[in-house]
Amino acid sequence: MPVVPKLAATVILLRERKQDLDSDDDCKFEVFMAKRHENARFMGGHHVFPGGGIDEQDSTKEASARLVGIDEKITNGLKDICDDPSNLWVVATRELFEEAGILIATNKSGNSLGKIERKPKKLKKYQKKLQKKQVTMTDFLIKENLYYSASNLHYFGRFITPELSPIRFDTQFFLCKFPYNQNINLFYDELTEGLWSSPKQLIKNFKQKQIKLIYPQYSTLKRLTKFKTIQELFDNSKNVSSQNLLK
Repeated sequence: MPVVPKLAATVILLRERKQDLDSDDDCKFEVFMAKRHENARFMGGHHVFPGGGIDEQDSTKEASARLVGIDEKITNGLKDICDDPSNLWVVATRELFEEAGILIATNKSGNSLGKIERKPKKLKKYQKKLQKKQVTMTDFLIKENLYYSASNLHYFGRFITPELSPIRFDTQFFLCKFPYNQNINLFYDELTEGLWSSPKQLIKNFKQKQIKLIYPQYSTLKRLTKFKTIQELFDNSKNVSSQNLLK
């Protein structure tokens, strides 16, 4: 009997790219991938986008009350995934912060992280507490008077691990523009190194066996090569639903 897939979310971080005039790669953005620890039980040694499975803390009333900027037109198209699709934005936010130290949040006015934006050491301290389960993501946001910022995470598609796999995930992919005023701090128990590059170059690295990818990541990179700018990606994501399975 197939294992029931666990809900999960992963985030494709994007940033502007300086075009190499000597290259035929005209993509104007690059994406972030991190290498999983060689001894990891799942995808050891492979490059992945930051992400992970849903946790009990992600679907509490307190978490839902702390979420702003959700687009109900999008979540209404995702109700075949779970009862409350807005929880997926919470999972994505928590996993991105836990694994990469990148905080996608806003103050009540919706335009800033407030004072904590200028305190990277404090952010890193919260990240470590979250990793050790000494604090929940929502408790952290409440303490700092911050909110989950759903408008900064754009739904991009879904991949369900095949039935034959002993470990299965129903993973939702999100796009997110990298906040330049923050620093990536990898969770080294799980991720050993990071890499920024264009989708086309990452595929080339894979074909030359410089990095290892599994199908969802490879398929996502192939899909990303169809777009030239971050804005084109975001505009396309407005029409994406749970039926847009990565193939």
